[in-house]
Order: sequence, then C-alpha cells, then structure tokens
Amino acid sequence: MPKRKFIRLAPTFTDTIAQAEISLAEFAREATVSESTIFHLINPASHPERKGGMRRETAWKLANALSRRTKLTPQEAYNALIVEELR
Repeated sequence: MPKRKFIRLAPTFTDTIAQAEISLAEFAREATVSESTIFHLINPASHPERKGGMRRETAWKLANALSRRTKLTPQEAYNALIVEELR
C-alpha cells in the first residue's frame, strides 16, 4: 500500500504563534479556521476517533495567516507551523 502524506502541526506551533504575539483565538479568526479545529490539531488525543491530521487547505490557511501577521513568506510560515510525514 502506498504511503500518504500526513499533515500535522509542528511541535513548536503554540510557541511560534506566541512569539508573533497573537492569541490562539485571534490567530483562528485571522486564518478563518475555528478555534475548536486548532484546539483539536494541538491536542489530537482529545478526540481519539479522529486521525489527527489536517487537510492541505487548512495548513495553508494557517501559514497564510501567520505570514500576514509577520515578516515571514507564506512558505516560511508553512515550514514553521506544519510538519508533513509519510505514513
């Protein structure tokens, strides 16, 4: 069976957002992603029925939101927030 890319938040996600001086609620609004989605991505064990990953579109919404609030390019923001792994 071919492996698929699994997209998740980087372990440093909350620190990266805090360094940008953005609250998680404010960041969720900027990214047009619900706070509950971000909470579940940060704490995947809180919903064991979910696989814990995210869609590529959601990952880019998060990256673009960070890019708009910082001097990072969208790609740099993506690399700072997102981890892709083969599973």
